[in-house]
Amino acid sequence: MSKTQPTIKDVARRAGVSHATVSYVLAGSKHASRISKETKLRVWAAAEELGYKFNPVGRALKRGHTDTILLLIVTWQMAKSHSQTAMALSRLATMRGLQLTVNIVKNDSEAESFLNQSMISNHEGLLVLWDSPAVEKSTLAQLANEGLPVIDLLPGAQGNIESVTADREHAGYTLTRHLIELGHQRIAFIGDTISRIKTTMQKYAGHERALREAGIGIDPSLMQNVEGFGFDGGFQGFQELITRQLNFTAVICINDPMALGAMACAQSMGMQCPRDISFVGYGAFDEGEYWRPSLTTVGLSADLVAESAVNEIVRLRSNPNAKRANIYIPGELIIRESTGPAP
Repeated sequence: MSKTQPTIKDVARRAGVSHATVSYVLAGSKHASRISKETKLRVWAAAEELGYKFNPVGRALKRGHTDTILLLIVTWQMAKSHSQTAMALSRLATMRGLQLTVNIVKNDSEAESFLNQSMISNHEGLLVLWDSPAVEKSTLAQLANEGLPVIDLLPGAQGNIESVTADREHAGYTLTRHLIELGHQRIAFIGDTISRIKTTMQKYAGHERALREAGIGIDPSLMQNVEGFGFDGGFQGFQELITRQLNFTAVICINDPMALGAMACAQSMGMQCPRDISFVGYGAFDEGEYWRPSLTTVGLSADLVAESAVNEIVRLRSNPNAKRANIYIPGELIIRESTGPAP
């Protein structure tokens, strides 16, 4: 005759605790943080002595969803530029007794295929890094309407989708104000308003606001669109600006790698930074700190974004009818060697 498998009640009786305490400890849920180390040790010891096996699948079936948060990142470039955010999300999910699964896809069609998987709604929630016009026509809104907590980690979410993101409009404003205070009035802007419209236009809106406040006219010719996202895009963008023979003394780029590419192009033309021209980026990448001259930038606030995003996933999962919010987290201006007085 086969031996009866021990139950959670048997573990609770052996450890001298409640059924809920055993469940919290063995599941590693957020509630376990309030349980003493001694009690946790008793629960683990009792489970081992009795040969009890915790079944997370069974728990998920009972609750109706798993403890896993999905992170969808569309394009490898996006994954590279937001690696700090992904790592911060992984740390925060673990601290909350959750798991993070990262899914990187190459393009819009692969993203849509991922969203159409039959089991996607059975997860704790969905985080998205997807900067493309295709987002508006995707299945994201439908998933959110069906009850899955969906958090857009970029600006511009609509309907039942929340935005929890760095305040890029504030970053564009802060960087432009910094350059204006150094005497710059002709400030070029290198970005992508076509395929990365959500993030680029937020930064450009802040840039325009700072110019207007300072009484400086906005010259559309100083906006340079590029196709490349990183170093190559900055190099190409600066070449285009020079080819058009525009008079400018500073350049804002939508990310640090692009700013370093633009700076390298200027240096290859014999210009000295910041004596002849100043450069600023965005994201506080490690490369910018060790480049010479080191790059003035604004940090992404990855840890604060991750904390708020995970908190919102948990809040919405526990209360599906809760009010949606858009949370914008300002970053810190980091002044380094690449900016100086206007020549």
